[in-house]
Amino acid sequence: MATGLKVLNGTRSLNAPRLCDSCAAGVIRRGASESDEHVYCRETRRNVHSCVVECNVYRNRSHPPLWAMKEIARVLQTDSRRERIGFVRAKEWERKHEDDDLLPNHLD
Repeated sequence: MATGLKVLNGTRSLNAPRLCDSCAAGVIRRGASESDEHVYCRETRRNVHSCVVECNVYRNRSHPPLWAMKEIARVLQTDSRRERIGFVRAKEWERKHEDDDLLPNHLD
């Protein structure tokens, strides 16, 4: 009698792209030859010797971090007395509304 093996969430593909190439913590150094490549992870502070296709500390370097998004954020402000609507910088809005929260507490 054959025993079936069930794999949770499927198997990892051999053709999957290496996460270190697009991770904010990945440092890739390549030499002149194809085999001269060194991968270092700043998150784990170790050299990586295998092709990582799944990682629980992966941070896509093309997505800006929350602090950077807060720096460029704009708040839509309405002024009913002057009948004006416009955007102000988040820092300016915070100065005017020191007691109000710009973001929910779990995102600060």
